[in-house]
Amino acid sequence: MTIISESVSSIAGADSQTVFGFRSILDRRNHANTGMVTATRVTMQASAGVLTTPDLDPGETIVDVGSRTYRIIVPDSDTPVRLMPLIEEGLPVPPVQQARAVIAQGNVTTIEDVTESWWASQPHIPGTVYIILPD
Repeated sequence: MTIISESVSSIAGADSQTVFGFRSILDRRNHANTGMVTATRVTMQASAGVLTTPDLDPGETIVDVGSRTYRIIVPDSDTPVRLMPLIEEGLPVPPVQQARAVIAQGNVTTIEDVTESWWASQPHIPGTVYIILPD
């Protein structure tokens, strides 16, 4: 059995309003193989900005954080574990990003790659960031 304990805050401080829900993904044997765990949802809220669950049976679990849902694996631990690392472990790996927008800060209007010889022989345009490549 495992207790999850996590400090919880909104962007403005301690959060004791968000509803957390925990449930097994499906009805299954319990971790000790002595009984059954149902998929009944158990809900709770943080108190004074700290979420502390009752003992949870280790295994695949769905956790709801407000309106967001995550799949986690509750480990078998004699000491309390944090929730956020469990959520992060279960997140899908994002696809490799091929391109994205560049937002100009200040006077930068262009980015250009040039060779060393071009850089040495040409005038430089204000507002352009040059990436200098070997000849």
